[in-house]
Amino acid sequence: MFALQGRYAAWLFIAPAVFAVVVFIYLPMVLNVGVSFYDWNVLRNEFTWRGVENYLTTLHNIDFHSAAANTAIYLAVLVPAQIIIPLALAFVMLRVRRPLVVRTYRGIYFIPTIVSFSIAGVVWLWMFNPIVGVLNTVLEQIGMPTHRWLSDPDMALWCVAAVSFWKGFGLNLILYAAALVNIPGEVIEAAELDGAGAWVRATRIEIPMISPTLFFTAVTTVLIVLDEIVGVVDVLTEGGPYNSSSNLVYFLYERAFRQFQFGEAASVATLIIVLVAFATWLQFRAFERYVHYQ
Repeated sequence: MFALQGRYAAWLFIAPAVFAVVVFIYLPMVLNVGVSFYDWNVLRNEFTWRGVENYLTTLHNIDFHSAAANTAIYLAVLVPAQIIIPLALAFVMLRVRRPLVVRTYRGIYFIPTIVSFSIAGVVWLWMFNPIVGVLNTVLEQIGMPTHRWLSDPDMALWCVAAVSFWKGFGLNLILYAAALVNIPGEVIEAAELDGAGAWVRATRIEIPMISPTLFFTAVTTVLIVLDEIVGVVDVLTEGGPYNSSSNLVYFLYERAFRQFQFGEAASVATLIIVLVAFATWLQFRAFERYVHYQ
């Protein structure tokens, strides 16, 4: 009887979480797939069957091609950068022996993560301003040529990537620092007694011992780059100039809420869901075997 009560109690405790996941994640996904096969007139609330036409229209859209190519560049640049650079900084902070200095640097690095996109966007718009911006002012002072930054099709994407990195790397840094601090001290001391240098300790002991954290940040960083960068794109460039800085999520936003093509937008959302699922599955298949939980 007590075991039966415990089973019902467990379901009772997880029911709110299960309800929230089903209602706010899985149900909208299913409804989105359904809408992707229709032309939805929002004003009249009328649905016209289109079948796979929305998908074909999306796949033949030149702006979709640009957004997909930009998304691939964002992933190729930001995912390694947001994993490797915070990990290197975490190792550097681990070598600092003054707790006050370590806490100060952690706070400095983490502040951009909690700053809203609107505030960060205003600050960076001022810095990228081609006339009175800080970056061009500094370049003028040292005798280097200035740039148009966000209005230059060749530079807009890299400016968005730089701001996105600045905005998001602090979270991974804190996670790595916490994982490194929790490595048992006797393991490090034993390695030092055996004559292992800093590089050997980092690559043979410390990184393998924090592999669960590395795996977690690798998966979540891909999701963050695909999703949260749209806030930076919207504030800084609105996908321009000439779609040079757009990505798939921002393309979805434009099709839905600026051009009111909700059926096509739903098809883009479905394609993004498939992309995210495939990327996550690929990461699990490729890296889970290297993760050590003991």
